[in-house]
Amino acid sequence: MLKPVERLKVELMTHGMVVSTAAAEALAGFDRGKPLTLADYASTSGIALELEGGIWVNAPIHEHNPNFVDQPDHFLEYEDGRYFVRSGRREVSASPVPVPDYHDETHPETGRLYTDYAITHTDRVRISPIQGCKFVCTFCDLPYDKRYERMPTEGLVASIGRALEDEALRAHHVLISGGVPRDEDWPWLLDVYRAVTATYPDVPVDVMMVPVPGRLVARDLHEAGIHGVSVNLEMFDTERSRKIMHHKWKLGHDVWFDFIDEAVKYFGPGNVRSVIMVGLEPMETTLAGIRSLAERGCEPVLSPFRPDPATPLRSHAPPSVEELEELYQRAEEIVDAAGVKLGPRCIPCMHNTLTFPDGSEAYYNSQDLLPLRATR
Repeated sequence: MLKPVERLKVELMTHGMVVSTAAAEALAGFDRGKPLTLADYASTSGIALELEGGIWVNAPIHEHNPNFVDQPDHFLEYEDGRYFVRSGRREVSASPVPVPDYHDETHPETGRLYTDYAITHTDRVRISPIQGCKFVCTFCDLPYDKRYERMPTEGLVASIGRALEDEALRAHHVLISGGVPRDEDWPWLLDVYRAVTATYPDVPVDVMMVPVPGRLVARDLHEAGIHGVSVNLEMFDTERSRKIMHHKWKLGHDVWFDFIDEAVKYFGPGNVRSVIMVGLEPMETTLAGIRSLAERGCEPVLSPFRPDPATPLRSHAPPSVEELEELYQRAEEIVDAAGVKLGPRCIPCMHNTLTFPDGSEAYYNSQDLLPLRATR
């Protein structure tokens, strides 16, 4: 059974929250006018909070998710210099994650906003070398919201440096994700990976990408200095995935599993992950996918489906609190039996996943990783 604060996280992910006027003014820096959230991806469209007990959550708000955040029972309040989430008579202390200072700054050489290249969530900065995507998945806003574009390497690399020194929200590790490249852009993408690790050799850098055969190669990533990889299976139901993420479905499960088997050899325990979305297929099918990943030494990351208003699935409801609680408990049994953990290992990065720290050394704050790259 979930602890009360853990259940609050699940409720916030499912139903969202209202931000009071006082809390909104404080988050905006009173006279600095910061946005409440950079709201870039569906799963990061809300406000990240650290709840009491070190529980992290990304709570959607009506402004960015009017399609399902409607009169929630939870309110982010600010009184006497402190934030808390109020739910009826219950109050839980909370620490909202501010928007980074670079949110409105421009890279001097390219003339583009740093946020065109990079977004910081909690303590991780994510860069997207490819805007848009070669693939079309109906739960993802990339093919609907952004045209395909290869971003300048110098801007990508420089944006990481800016995020690592941001005074409002300092990043401690890097995720390189973004859309799936066209065939001719894969060699360039590997060069981006190398440029980032060469420029920031003491900062852990992870890659999140589709394992297109012959294009994404575990050995190449390891040799480039990448710390860990996430190849997101997302759905296990073949018929539903055919309709919802046709291009990924065409690759077939074996492509993911073959890559994972190879990646585990190079990157080791805890550094190979795969996101499974919760709420787009029957629970038993999702659990079967979790089991298939865990048995290979890959750590499943449970991502509750959050409908993006820009996508065809905008009206598909998120999974219920009860469904998420049951799935989490059953998934924990599966990964325990397989000798792995639910990902991610980084505690602040749990903000948009169905994961909770368990007090063990398996889960950590990402700054604890910083010596790793220096000693590799």
